[in-house]
Amino acid sequence: MHSEDADAFVADGQTSVAGGAALTILTVQHKELAILTVQGSIDVLTAPQLSDAVSSALSGEPSGLIIDLTSTEFLASAGMSALVTAYEAIAPGGLFGVVADGPSTSRPIQLVGLDQTLTLYPTLDQAIAAMT
Repeated sequence: MHSEDADAFVADGQTSVAGGAALTILTVQHKELAILTVQGSIDVLTAPQLSDAVSSALSGEPSGLIIDLTSTEFLASAGMSALVTAYEAIAPGGLFGVVADGPSTSRPIQLVGLDQTLTLYPTLDQAIAAMT
């Protein structure tokens, strides 16, 4: 869905429970950016849901993609792999950012060196400001 109003947004929420761990992804369109807000744990069981949400968001051909991990409680290696796949899907023509500022999200990303590839932002507002 596309709107002529640059400030309009479209939201699409998904929730699944896999192995007792719930993952909720809310997709919002803000200007030319697709923003995925992820709540819960991203592990081997739920990472495919994140990948599906990214594919769906990119089908609208946004100029940028932000994955907001502010409400993410756990980020496993499968989740980090999904982030790299999302980055590769929009690069080199589109912008990509990850909102992560906490021990359960930014720390694992930094420990494996992905902060050298992925652009991290401490807040969603900072990510939006940098990418618009």
